[in-house]
Amino acid sequence: MTIQATSSTLAPAAVVTRVIAFIIDGIILGICSAIIGSIVSDGTIVGGLTRAIIYGALGFLYFGYTWTAWRASPGQRILGLMTVNEADGTALTWNKAITRWAFLFGPSILNSLFGNQIGGGLGALVSLVVLAYYIYLLYTAATDPRKQGLHDKQAQSLVITKIA
Repeated sequence: MTIQATSSTLAPAAVVTRVIAFIIDGIILGICSAIIGSIVSDGTIVGGLTRAIIYGALGFLYFGYTWTAWRASPGQRILGLMTVNEADGTALTWNKAITRWAFLFGPSILNSLFGNQIGGGLGALVSLVVLAYYIYLLYTAATDPRKQGLHDKQAQSLVITKIA
């Protein structure tokens, strides 16, 4: 069953609510990651890379599936939010979900794969660049009239408040 809403009825979600939903999702993924980390506990560089790849794949599947099948991640569902196609309010396609995920989480995945392995001053610099990128995403979402961050604009998605 496809539920469609006209674009005039799509009410953008507040950035604070989106951040809280993201924190909820982070807690869920953190618990899953802790379980995986206890299984893959190799402390070598290879073990670290393996965990980073597994965590990246887990996050990709978690968000990709929930955005396309449910139109919302579990954190978003708890708070009554949905991530939809900006044009017509339908569920995101896998291509749009992949684009949104890449712009939202790509930098942190790259940091996990390479920045943490580099260590020292260069690793810290990479981490600071990633932090600056996330501050930029928050800024773009907070200042846009439709509350679309860069990642939303690239994927042509919109996070909305579910209308009852």
